Amino acid sequence: MKKNIIITSGPTNERLDAVMKITNMSTGALGAVITKDFIVNKGEDINKLYYLSTKLSRKPLIDSSKIEYVTVESTDDLLNALKGILTSEKIDSVIHSAAVGDYKGRYSITGNMLANEIAEYAYKSHVSLDELKKGILEIIQSPKMVVSDEHKISSYEPDLMFMLDLTPKVIGEIKKWSPNTDLFGFKLLDGVSKEELIRVASKLRSKNHAKYIIANDLSMIGNGKHPAYFVGENGVDYEVQTKDEIASTLRKIIFK
Repeated sequence: MKKNIIITSGPTNERLDAVMKITNMSTGALGAVITKDFIVNKGEDINKLYYLSTKLSRKPLIDSSKIEYVTVESTDDLLNALKGILTSEKIDSVIHSAAVGDYKGRYSITGNMLANEIAEYAYKSHVSLDELKKGILEIIQSPKMVVSDEHKISSYEPDLMFMLDLTPKVIGEIKKWSPNTDLFGFKLLDGVSKEELIRVASKLRSKNHAKYIIANDLSMIGNGKHPAYFVGENGVDYEVQTKDEIASTLRKIIFK
C-alpha cells in the first residue's frame, strides 16, 4: 500500500501589523532534505507527500508529481491545513519539522498611551497594593487604547511596545485529529546536557503520543553537522550526525 505523508517545514510568521511579523531563524532546510530523500529513494512507495511551509521556506530540490505544496503563513494557518488533510484522508505519517513560533501579537501600544492609562487608574484608585497591582495588570492585558495594526505602524512611533500571546501547540493536535497516524516530532534545545535533552524529548513524545521525537541541541548544529537523537518509547533508538542521516533514518522507519 502506497503511503500518504505530511511534512511540515520552516518557520511560521505571526503578523504584528500590515508589514511586520514575528518569525524565527528556521529555513526549512531539514524538511526539504527529508522530502527529497523520500522521493528519490522511496518515490514508488509514496502516493502523496504534502509539504506544508511558508512561501519563502526552502523547498526540496526535486520535481515530482508526488509532492503537493501547501503554503501557510501563521500557526493558525498551519493548524487549519493539517486539520483539513488529516480529517479528510488517511495519512500514514506526519513529520512535524516546522519551527512553529511560540508567540503571536495581541496588540501594539506606545509607552505614552500605556503610561497615561496606568497613571490615571493609579491616581483615581484608593485601594491596597495588591489590588493596585491587579488593576494595572488588567490594563496591561487589555488596555482601552492601542495602536491600529490594520496598516503599517509609523516608523517614527516612539516607545512602541507589543503584547504577545502564546501560540497553540501544533504537535498536540495531530493525534487528536488522526489517532492512527504515526507522528514524528522535533525538539530543539540549546546548550543542555545530553541527559536533559533526552529527558525533555521523552516527555514531549509521551505527552503527544508521538512515535519518535528527534532531539537536537542548537549549540551542536553547524559546519555540515546536525546531531540528533531519535527518542522512542524505550529511549534513544538511533543517533545520527547530519540532516541526510536524519532523513535516511526516518525513511527506514517509515518504509520498513
